Amino acid sequence: MRNKSIIVATVVTVFLCQCPAFAAPVEVSRAEDVGMSSERLAYLKSYFEGLLEDEETGGFQILISRRGKVVMYENLGLANVEENVPVTDETLFRIFSMTKPVMGVAMMMLYEEGQYSLADPISKHIPEFAELRVYAGEDDEGNVTLEALEREPTIHDLLQHTAGLTYGIFGNSAVDRQYIEMDVPSYDQTMQEFIDKLTSIPLLYQPGTRWNYSVAVDVQGYLIEKWTGMELGDFLQERIFDPLGMDQTMAWVPPDKASLLANIYTHNEAGDREKFTGSFADNYLHAPGAFSGGGQLISTSDDYWRFCQMLLNGGEFDGIRYLSPRTVEMMSTNRLKEPASRPDGSGFGLNFGVIVDNTQGNYPTSNGEYYWGGLASTVFWIDPEEEMVAIMLTQYLPYRGEFYRDIFHRLVRAAIIE
Repeated sequence: MRNKSIIVATVVTVFLCQCPAFAAPVEVSRAEDVGMSSERLAYLKSYFEGLLEDEETGGFQILISRRGKVVMYENLGLANVEENVPVTDETLFRIFSMTKPVMGVAMMMLYEEGQYSLADPISKHIPEFAELRVYAGEDDEGNVTLEALEREPTIHDLLQHTAGLTYGIFGNSAVDRQYIEMDVPSYDQTMQEFIDKLTSIPLLYQPGTRWNYSVAVDVQGYLIEKWTGMELGDFLQERIFDPLGMDQTMAWVPPDKASLLANIYTHNEAGDREKFTGSFADNYLHAPGAFSGGGQLISTSDDYWRFCQMLLNGGEFDGIRYLSPRTVEMMSTNRLKEPASRPDGSGFGLNFGVIVDNTQGNYPTSNGEYYWGGLASTVFWIDPEEEMVAIMLTQYLPYRGEFYRDIFHRLVRAAIIE
């Protein structure tokens, strides 16, 4: 999705794959020092080890912190089952949509610098969005009917997935089918090719009337490049990854680090665990056409913890300020209104899911907890009430993140004793 794939290959290699080592090793504190139970955390570890004995997946990397101190950092199982390679601190995980919160921080940095207003129509910055129509259904002969926009989608809509966009894989409307037929989120296209495809397709619904998971964050990437004149990977590296010491976070894995990338696992029709093969696994071994803001990053739990702890600290980490506390509050507050709101006690902020009513979910959470996950079943959450960050990385398809989010919440919160 960038304009010049040759530049991408060079820039992403230099800036996202050969980063200097900034991060100190993770120091693990005694759980009781921050009001948690070592015994109960040991049970959490044994539970996930039991999942591996049942060949649930290949391996896990788990990090839990409270009050700014890491109390659990565990590498469990195998990154490569076939070659008996264990998960280690250096193991790399495709975090897919856990890239989206990082993009939210990038967007809000530029918001604080006056680059845009949340109320701006997208067309103010991307003219191709000016003449979009909206899908209104299909007639008896299967012909698509369209209607005019009631209002233009805004940047605010992009940040909360209410712009009328989709991914194409969560429905079977004519719009969804066009996304698939045109390969809208292609790994190898330039950024301009992405925008050209996207704006040739009608919006799925009237902006603001639905929450619908979508390629909106890839559009955010296009905007960042336009506003800054920088390649998206360069911007993230310079403004977020380098200062935070996220030295194992990258867009793709070069040949000399390929052995560090964990395999993705799945189960076949007979119920046996096997290595997953296909583009979701293999793409990340070569440079993309452009950096996908919706799902490009590869990382580790200790790298991602630095990012999360910065947010929990109100936008600051190790003496460097990235965002103001008020901006972090904007990002992590539910902004959905009827009829776009979600039904399960969760809302949506700016590139984050947010717990609004913790009595409506099936596992224990705090109101105000904000979170997301990734396609290969990775999960994380930030809980301001408990001053907690929890991250669980694995590599499993199809997506099992809701299962892991449920059991991980139950076991982590059971370990809080004060």
